Amino acid sequence: MEKYGVKVLGTPIPAIVMTEDREVFARMLESIGENAALSFSATTVEEAKIAANKVKYPCLVRAAFALGGLGSGFANNEQVRVVFCFVVFLFLKLLFIYFFVVSV
Repeated sequence: MEKYGVKVLGTPIPAIVMTEDREVFARMLESIGENAALSFSATTVEEAKIAANKVKYPCLVRAAFALGGLGSGFANNEQVRVVFCFVVFLFLKLLFIYFFVVSV
């Protein structure tokens, strides 16, 4: 951006990069005494199954790089998670499985 004299308005580029890199973001939260929700990336339905079994149900299935949450949602069981995975993988090659914190 600097090379072409483009001025970035709003959020600084390093802050955007930091929040998009899951590992960097988790380390930043840890450095200020906060925890990040357990999450894993997946590029196949099988990888998503392994990730979901690690974070347990309910979990959040989130499409990567999709504004508006294309195909994303909360899965209470494996059948629902598989449906979300197939929808996401129709359009993208990466999704995230997150531990879902339920607040009552």
